[in-house]
Amino acid sequence: MCCAPQKFCFGQTMFTLMVANSFYVDDQYRGSGASIFLKYLQLGRRYPLFVTSANATVAEMWQKLGGYPLGNSDCEVIGIVRWPPLLAESVYRKTASDRMAQLTAALTSPWFHARRRSLPGSKEGTLLPLASPEEAARVCVEHRCDKITSCRDIPFLKWRYFSRVDPMPRLFAFHPAGGDKKQFMVAVCLQKRGYKEQIRALHVLDIWGDADSNCYLAIAAGLWREYGEQIDMLVFRCLNPEQQQALAAHGFKIRPFAAPIAWCIDKWGLLPAKTWYFVPADGDMFL
Repeated sequence: MCCAPQKFCFGQTMFTLMVANSFYVDDQYRGSGASIFLKYLQLGRRYPLFVTSANATVAEMWQKLGGYPLGNSDCEVIGIVRWPPLLAESVYRKTASDRMAQLTAALTSPWFHARRRSLPGSKEGTLLPLASPEEAARVCVEHRCDKITSCRDIPFLKWRYFSRVDPMPRLFAFHPAGGDKKQFMVAVCLQKRGYKEQIRALHVLDIWGDADSNCYLAIAAGLWREYGEQIDMLVFRCLNPEQQQALAAHGFKIRPFAAPIAWCIDKWGLLPAKTWYFVPADGDMFL
């Protein structure tokens, strides 16, 4: 099991949480991992604890230990750019037949190719790449939050997005159309999903700033245009219900999880609040 410290902010106050990730126990040692997890729980006297990749079993355990779910992490919102790879996934899950899945993708590909289109009824805006943590920090400093959220300072941005461990993450400054001078930081990451990694997904890791539902639609449309030829689906997580419904009204699908995947335990009351602005970049949600 790996656990790592991560800094969060509440206004001007900064504090450290301990994230649990990469917790794996080989089949022959199942049950022995409990002692490791108990040692992790002992850190709760000094640090609030959180996890961002819980399955239903782990979520139930965290809830029994006094944890509470974070950041609308009970679903993901998916914009489907190309259907055939997703249909192949659906067929494989039902039949466990790779041959049947591949045949489905091949038969449906010409029809869906003819129907391919951009995000309908979307707002306009401009995405400008950010080439350094310093550039990103200048965008981030324009915004404040009255909830617990990541400290988006230069060290965090450099660690999360510019460590060169993974070349896939990219940062953008999003400028809404209409003369609005406000800009937002948008972080994304390409990742392959599916039973044979046949689905090319663009995951939105962070949108920093007080963006309303129309702004989320404009950002989605901008990413759709930027990555349209490289991806099969665009994925958002940790959206509030209003943002979810705005995207769903424009063709996105809401996919519920069996349980929330992000949880926090703060038995000792170390946090100043329980209201969070939580995003997938916090922790290992997409690792």
